[in-house]
Amino acid sequence: MANALLQVAELKALMKEFKGDGVFEFLGPKPADATDTNPTCLKIKRDVPVPMTVVVKMPVGYPAEAPPIFKVEGALEDAIIEAIEELLTREASYMPAMECISCVLQSLDGLDLSTLDLGQPGRCRSIFKVELVNNSPVFSKSLKSCVNGLPCIWFFRTIGVQNNAKFSFAVDPLRAVYCIVDAPDKKSAGEFMKSIRTTGDVDCDMLGKPCKIQLTVVEEFEMAPKATAVPDGFSGAEYRTDEDLDELMNPFKAAAAGLPAKK
Repeated sequence: MANALLQVAELKALMKEFKGDGVFEFLGPKPADATDTNPTCLKIKRDVPVPMTVVVKMPVGYPAEAPPIFKVEGALEDAIIEAIEELLTREASYMPAMECISCVLQSLDGLDLSTLDLGQPGRCRSIFKVELVNNSPVFSKSLKSCVNGLPCIWFFRTIGVQNNAKFSFAVDPLRAVYCIVDAPDKKSAGEFMKSIRTTGDVDCDMLGKPCKIQLTVVEEFEMAPKATAVPDGFSGAEYRTDEDLDELMNPFKAAAAGLPAKK
């Protein structure tokens, strides 16, 4: 009840502050009737720094237990909208348990859109799997050559070859090798994948002769502008269980690092 009373008071103050034809719009419901799934909402139109509408949700716990939620609407690039929403959310986090909507919106008054952190749009990630590597030193050297300076990380399981005639020519063989490569754009990603598929000496066969690798593409996707990149350089790491692999791989896969679906 205390939150509802505070929300009513803030709504009245916002209506007074943002007066003008169509500037403030109350979307409902009233704070006393709001629920977790249907919180009180309002819209505020702005012309600064550019024309936009900010939709504000007041969760039932606002302001004491929860911050307001901001959504920006307007004829802006998705990356700019996302960056403005992040800015508003960050500003609200500096004022916990306070009626902060007016102060947060004021942070847009002097905003220069060119200063927004838009991340790095256009990057592409390739993830592929090699079931078996017979000669890991050759594979590592060739893979590094193919990536040609692109950030690359790979995860592998080792194979014990003692008393196994099948691996008589193997050198530190590996299995279930997953490789992740980041490229600055789609063209660079395509060039790398062509190179790794067609290079004839990425590994050695069972007789110790140079050979191509048989790879399976796991995922190829455009990365979200602010997705965490593969660390610069070239590195590999061993995993022992599927759980280990999931922990290593999941932050790099499309579900976590890919562009969100178009709204």
